[in-house]
Amino acid sequence: MNTKRTFLAISIPSGTEFPALVGRLKKNLPHEKFINYCRPENIHLTLKFLGSTPVDDIPNIIEACRAVAKKHQPFTMDFDRTGLFGSNRVPRVLWLGMNDQPKALFDLENDLLDTFDELGYLRDRQNFVPHLTVCRIKSLVDKQFFMQIYNSIEQKTYLHADVKELVYFQSFLQPTGPIYKVLAKMPLGA
Repeated sequence: MNTKRTFLAISIPSGTEFPALVGRLKKNLPHEKFINYCRPENIHLTLKFLGSTPVDDIPNIIEACRAVAKKHQPFTMDFDRTGLFGSNRVPRVLWLGMNDQPKALFDLENDLLDTFDELGYLRDRQNFVPHLTVCRIKSLVDKQFFMQIYNSIEQKTYLHADVKELVYFQSFLQPTGPIYKVLAKMPLGA
């Protein structure tokens, strides 16, 4: 069966603060060779990861997402806090999140998950944690120093996003990091 690795997301313009944050982390952690930083052009907020998707399903997925997008109005998001997935002992992902998470985002996410359930792409058991990945951590040479750097990150707005559309992506995994191809864009609002 012919498949593509796909996901639905909100594409986020990186602005200047996000690349500056990544630059500071790289400068402060040059000895950490097993940290993979996200490229600014790849910044996105994943709404639904579908994974291996039959090519024949893609037109129906796009149409269903387009119908959901029409029912929701544009909104804004401010990414103004950092967090870790994993634990302080074994951090796996450093991310940016929001102190004030817009209700519009959760309403949109819920509608999309209901739609994907109907299409046979069932929701995962994990709660939706809206975030932007800053870096993925395979292992650390000096966890204590990493945590010092992490704890010193200024909590401020790193990204402001005017959300006007959903983007359906195909993902290609490469040794240097993923490459994304836009399959469809679906504007919010009627």
